[in-house]
Amino acid sequence: MSASLPEAGAQIWIARVREGDAPARSVRLRSEGPPGPDTELEEIDDPFGDPDADPWALAQAPARPGGLRGRLGEFRLAPPVRARKVIGIGRNYAAHAAEMGNEVPSSPMSFFKAPTCLLASGDPIEIPPGYDRIDMEAELVVVIGRRARGLRREDAWDHIAGYSLGNDVSCRDLQKLDKQWTRAKGFDTFGPLGPFVRMTPPGFVPPIDRMRVHGYIGDERRQDGACDWMIFDIPTLLEHLSEGITLEPGDIIYTGTPEGVSQLGAGTVCAVEVEGFALGRLTNPCVALPTRSGRAD
Repeated sequence: MSASLPEAGAQIWIARVREGDAPARSVRLRSEGPPGPDTELEEIDDPFGDPDADPWALAQAPARPGGLRGRLGEFRLAPPVRARKVIGIGRNYAAHAAEMGNEVPSSPMSFFKAPTCLLASGDPIEIPPGYDRIDMEAELVVVIGRRARGLRREDAWDHIAGYSLGNDVSCRDLQKLDKQWTRAKGFDTFGPLGPFVRMTPPGFVPPIDRMRVHGYIGDERRQDGACDWMIFDIPTLLEHLSEGITLEPGDIIYTGTPEGVSQLGAGTVCAVEVEGFALGRLTNPCVALPTRSGRAD
C-alpha cells in the first residue's frame, strides 16, 4: 500500500530563497496548492543536506531559530535543490523520439547535466550566439530522498522525496556535432528547475495515470504528454540508474519530454506545468548572451 500525503491544507513545499545578495536559504511553506506570493515561509535546515537523513522528516523539523520569516513574494527564488547530481533521460516519449527522427531506445538513455546549469524560476535563460537551434523541453522532475544503490523497481517509491518541474534546454547543433550531450544540455542556465519541491513521504505513489506535462511558449501550449506515456516509468529509471550509480538525497532526475519541443530565442518566455499533480509553474524569459565566455556570477 502506498503512503498518503498529509491532509489537504498541510502540503509541504520546499524552496530556496535569497534576501538581497545573501546566499540562498532553504525554506518551508505549507499550502493546500502551490504557494503564492502571500504564502508564509520559514527557514529550515536544508532537508537534502545530510546524505544519511530522511528529507521528509527534516522537512517537518522545527524552523531555524532566528531564521528567515515572511511572505514568499518578499524574496528572490533560487533553484529549490542544491543538487549533487543532475541526471537527464533522453527519448523517453516515443512521439518525441519520432519528431527528432530518432529510434525509440530499448533501454533508458541517461546523461548528466552540469549542476551549474540549474536556474531559478523567473531568471533568464541565456541564449548563446552562433547556434541555429536551442529548444525547450518540458519535464517532470524526480527528487531523490534516500540513498540508493542496486535498487529494485518495487522499492523505488521509498527513495523519492518529492517532485518538481524542469526544462531540459538543449542545443541541437552541439548534440549533432559532439555525438554526446554534455555541452548541448549543460550550458549555464540550461536547467531551469522549480520553483518548489512538493515533498512526499517515502512510499507515496503519485497519480501518474492522471498527470500530464505541459510546455508553453508565451501563452501557447506546445507540449502536452501524459506521464504514463513514458517508455520507461519512474521505478524503471531508478532501478536502471542505481545499478552502478549511488543516488543520494537531493539528486534530481529529469524524466524525459513529450513531443512538441520548441525553439527558444531572445525575447521568448517559456513555461512548464504538470496537470493532475500540482507543482506550480516554472517560467523563464530568454535573453541573448553576447559572448560565449560564460556568465558572471
